[in-house]
Amino acid sequence: ARKNLARSKLRTSVSIIAIAIAIIAVVFIRGMITGMIESTYSNHINYKAGHIRVIDEEYKLKERLLSLYYPVDGFNGEAAAQMAEKLKEVEGVEQVIPRLKFGAVVDQEDELVRMMGWGVNPAEEIKFTKIDKNITEGRMVQLGNREVVMGAGLMKKLKREVGGKVTILYTTPFGSFKGSTFEIVGKAQSPLPMINDSIFYLPLDQAQRILEMPDQVTELLIITPDYNKTSLILPALNELFAKEDKTGKYSLQVWNKDYELIELYEMALNVYNFIYIFIIILASFALINTLIMIVNERTREIGMMTALGLKSREILYLFTIEGAIIGILGSAVGAVLGG
Repeated sequence: ARKNLARSKLRTSVSIIAIAIAIIAVVFIRGMITGMIESTYSNHINYKAGHIRVIDEEYKLKERLLSLYYPVDGFNGEAAAQMAEKLKEVEGVEQVIPRLKFGAVVDQEDELVRMMGWGVNPAEEIKFTKIDKNITEGRMVQLGNREVVMGAGLMKKLKREVGGKVTILYTTPFGSFKGSTFEIVGKAQSPLPMINDSIFYLPLDQAQRILEMPDQVTELLIITPDYNKTSLILPALNELFAKEDKTGKYSLQVWNKDYELIELYEMALNVYNFIYIFIIILASFALINTLIMIVNERTREIGMMTALGLKSREILYLFTIEGAIIGILGSAVGAVLGG
């Protein structure tokens, strides 16, 4: 088979190169697309959904307004912290992260700068999102202190520096418009514009205090060992909520369900898989064309092999070996160069 392929080195080389280019394209494009989508999934999980999110059923409809009227206040109002402890007892739950999100503004030179406050448990947040890695100046907030960490872009808008003070205006669930002053103890620099330009972190207990929402949060994020296997613990969680949640007001949102953007990305992945197959099929035409030319050139040789007693199956096997060699060489070159 090697000698036969060497008869027309140019033709064989062109076939190998065509297959190699196709493999390189598939490896490169697939790696790039997969990397981009995985990064999007990671950001979505870290800053939006967790692996499973516990929210009030009504909050889902009002989330864009950052409504505080539908909090997570525990099973039958027993407190969000106690609910979190019960969730941690479920097998497969590694972490439960409380967040209290609310809208706020700062009056900056007669202009209102809109932003979003995240009341968080600093230890849980650092463990999950590694937010401390993004803090380029200062430190993360600490429970019990009237302090905030702001995105670098937001601090620039407000013309504030680490160590300075900022008075934040907000509305409580009871409709009261209030203001509170905090010390800025850290500046976060994130590749995400939302974190950079709109978000500030404050201790969860301080957020609950100023908003008059004791033991309440807007969401609890449940973290599992592997987000791709989240569905495995859903039955146990559903059983817990069926037993404990007498009001039936809570909803469990899996990270890739009920989120339009994520569903679009999953559809895009399927489309890209068809594109990869199409590229490989196009490259295979070069191999098929080469084999057809080889067969046409060796008609007399095929006749001689038949006369010598070789069966059609054995002759076909010889040509199949030649095609396999071209395919394997092209794939190997493409995999090495593409990787």
